[in-house]
Amino acid sequence: MPKKKQKTAPRQNKQKKGVGIYHDMAVYENFERCAHRVFKVLQLAQKSNPGAPRLLYFDVQGHRNDAGGYDHDSLEIMKQFFLEYLMSYLTEISTPLYRAKNGSKQRNDIPDELAISYPEGESGFWYDIDLLPVSPRETDTGSRRTPPSRKAIADYLGMDEELCLVCWKSPIERAHAVPTALGGSMNVRNFALLCKEHHSQAPDIADAEAFWAWVDYAERRDAGSKWERSSEDIKDWVRALGSRTEMQDRSEMEFIAAVKFELRNLYGWTGVDFSDSSWSLQEEYHRVLDAATGKHFGVEKKVATHAWAYDVAKRRLSLHDPSRTDQPKKVLLYEDIQ
Repeated sequence: MPKKKQKTAPRQNKQKKGVGIYHDMAVYENFERCAHRVFKVLQLAQKSNPGAPRLLYFDVQGHRNDAGGYDHDSLEIMKQFFLEYLMSYLTEISTPLYRAKNGSKQRNDIPDELAISYPEGESGFWYDIDLLPVSPRETDTGSRRTPPSRKAIADYLGMDEELCLVCWKSPIERAHAVPTALGGSMNVRNFALLCKEHHSQAPDIADAEAFWAWVDYAERRDAGSKWERSSEDIKDWVRALGSRTEMQDRSEMEFIAAVKFELRNLYGWTGVDFSDSSWSLQEEYHRVLDAATGKHFGVEKKVATHAWAYDVAKRRLSLHDPSRTDQPKKVLLYEDIQ
């Protein structure tokens, strides 16, 4: 009787499954914020799946230049940061401009932090903080005299619907990044879509980059509000992931307390920054204004505008005071060569 053939166990595929990393560069993200966020997700991918092949899928909202192509921030991310620095820690990268594979073995010794250096004489701002007013992000003022339609703005922002960038609610208003009174144009790239509430909170300043930074901050601060109109099943799923499904109430916060909150959470101020300033005088100053003037000066007090001014003032003073020790120390992991 012939012997039965011995069955062998199927060969196990020891190759690790790949990890997909996706990031959509929002119109309010600049180069630095986008680079840090992609890097943070890269670290998380290595921590959760050590050594697994990593594939980065990258998309871009807005970020167009005068000629209709991609602007400096998005081009530097795709053409320099990804290819010259991040590629060695990835297996493959896919962007709107190219699809590229790592010709060598993927590295897994991802650094603990990403620090970005800047050209000599700059501190990370895209403008000279000694000079005010500041130029807007978009440089082509053009001859347009009327604002673009909400649909045109939504198309530029990469939105399928005309909703608030912060809370996804409607109706929405057209918000200038830089107001026309401060030099802003009617170019579609100088507009955001915000609901009435968030439009009233946005800063009125001649600094487009700070405006978009505020939108980015407000979108994260009020993330819970995006789910208020969702079904209970969706809310339960979001809460299970550790996120909020409602707006945090800050209506009772005093003005100066709200300014301090924004300085901490948007501009990264610490206790040292506050202790170096005469905050007791400033708190009393605002109490006097609230009690004695209201809006008699015809000036709308905005937390975002005041917080921006305090931060720029601190930085300007720091530049001219060599005894100050609060200047950021950066490790040269990625160098902005532009």
